[in-house]
Amino acid sequence: MHKLIAISGSPGTGKSTLATLLVKKLNAERLDLQDYYKEISTAYNKQKKCYDIDIKKVEGLVRAKKKKHELVIIDSHVAHLLPKSLINLCIVLTSSNLKTLEKRLKERKYNKAKIRENLDAEIFQVCLMEAKENGHKVITFDTSKRMTQKELLQIITKNL
Repeated sequence: MHKLIAISGSPGTGKSTLATLLVKKLNAERLDLQDYYKEISTAYNKQKKCYDIDIKKVEGLVRAKKKKHELVIIDSHVAHLLPKSLINLCIVLTSSNLKTLEKRLKERKYNKAKIRENLDAEIFQVCLMEAKENGHKVITFDTSKRMTQKELLQIITKNL
């Protein structure tokens, strides 16, 4: 059976880092939406300096990837918005250390408004709440807390 792990969370929480680890350890295929932004977006939002993603287009891309691979990992702050029927496990990453998160966003050259928007989303746990509202099987990790790769993999594989 083909499976999908969706990794979501605010920007800077470690989604790409976790996806890279899981691809290697679980012999999975990674779906990096950054490679498909022009195909899956409705437009480039100049004010926010980002693409406006069409989740239906993402859904089509995910379906195509799942047909070709046994295990697909998608990491994006919108991954949890995919339908419940597509996702076998939704991992939401959080960061209780807002100073570290703010530093990461500054390093990415986010403007003040975008940093504030993302910190607010983290404070209010927007990705986690939306994932639960969408009925996903959710596990969450606070990336400010230390955990070994072995512990992390045990939790994920047990829930997959």
